Amino acid sequence: MRTFPEESENTSIVAEPQLAVKFYEKTKLERQKTDEKSTLNVLSLFSGCGGMDLGFEGNFSVLASSVNEILNPEFISQNLENNFVQLEKTRFKTVFANDILIDARNAWVNYFSKRGHNSEDYQTDSIVDLVKMHQNGTEVFPDGIDIVTGGFPCQDFSVAGKRNGFNSHKNHKGELNTEKTATEETRGQLYMWMKEVIEITKPKIFIAENVKGLVNLSNVKEIIQNDFSSAGENGYLVLNPRVLHAADYGVPQSRERVFFIGIKKSALKKSALEQLEQEIISDKYNPYPKPTHAYTTDGEELKRHADLKELFKNLEEPEKTKDLSQRYYFTKINKNLGVTLSGRAIRCKSSLVPRCGLSATIPNAA
Repeated sequence: MRTFPEESENTSIVAEPQLAVKFYEKTKLERQKTDEKSTLNVLSLFSGCGGMDLGFEGNFSVLASSVNEILNPEFISQNLENNFVQLEKTRFKTVFANDILIDARNAWVNYFSKRGHNSEDYQTDSIVDLVKMHQNGTEVFPDGIDIVTGGFPCQDFSVAGKRNGFNSHKNHKGELNTEKTATEETRGQLYMWMKEVIEITKPKIFIAENVKGLVNLSNVKEIIQNDFSSAGENGYLVLNPRVLHAADYGVPQSRERVFFIGIKKSALKKSALEQLEQEIISDKYNPYPKPTHAYTTDGEELKRHADLKELFKNLEEPEKTKDLSQRYYFTKINKNLGVTLSGRAIRCKSSLVPRCGLSATIPNAA
C-alpha cells in the first residue's frame, strides 16, 4: 500500500497470504451456522475493495440525509456526530471475496479485518483460475453459501470504454489478449465464470451488477440474462434486469447501474414462484428496492437527494489531515482533475469529471 515516507513506521502492512487459495474444511461453515443460525453467507466475486460487501453487511456510518427515516427507520442504529448515522448490522457475512487487483485486496483486508474477517477470505487468483482449480479437485469455495454477488468487469460495456462487449481485447487476468478471437476467458465474458461459481456453490440468490451501457449494447443484456437463467440446468429464475440510480437511494453520486437478480426456483414456494414469473411483479414479491430519495423520481415520502458538499464539509484539507489515503489521493485528484476543497464546497474544473465517479451528485456542490 502507498504510504508517506515520514509516517511509514506507523503504517501497518497488509501481508499477502501464504497460499493463493484457502483450503476449506467442509464442516467450517456448518459449525458457523450452528452457532449463528441467522447468518447468511455471502460469496463475493469481482469484489474490488468491498463496496457491495459492506453494503450487504451494514454496520457502517453514512450521512443522515442518506437514510429515509420515514420509510426505513429500522436502518439506523444510532446517531453520530457531524450529521452522520450508524447503520444497523445485517444478517449477511462475507465469507469469500475475490479480485485480481492486489491494491483492492489490501484495501479490503485492511478494512474488513477490523470487522472480524480474515485476510485468507480474499483471493487474488482470477475467477477462471479459481473455477479450474475447483474442477481439478481443490476445495476453493466454502460450503453453505446463501448468496453470490458480483460486479463483473464493465470496461467492455461502458460508454467510456471501447465497447468491445464480449469481444474484449483483454483476458481474465487483465492482460492483452493474445488469442485471435475472443473466448470465454476474455474479460468481456467473465460473467460466464460467475455462472460457473453459481453452479458450484448453489446459492439461494445471486446478484450481478454492471454499467448502464450494457443495456443498450446490441442484445447483450438479453444474452447475459439467458445465460444466467441456464445456471444449474435452468434452476434459477432470473428477473428482468433493472437500471437503478444511486442518487434515488441516498448515495451522493450520479451513478446508474444495471442489476441482474437470480433466485433458486427450488427455494421458492409455488405461490412466490408464480408471482415472480409475472411480467409485472407485485410490491410484496418484487426484490428490487423502491426509491427512497427524489432524484430521478418524485414521491410524497421521498427525501431530497443527498449532496456531495454535505459529505465533504467536515473533511479536513489534505495538508492538515492525518489520514494518509486522503493526503495522497486527494492531492493526486486535485492535480489531475483540478478538484479543490473550499470551505464547504467542492469545485471541479476539469471537463473529464462528467465521465468519472467524481461527477457524483455534484448538483449544488459548488
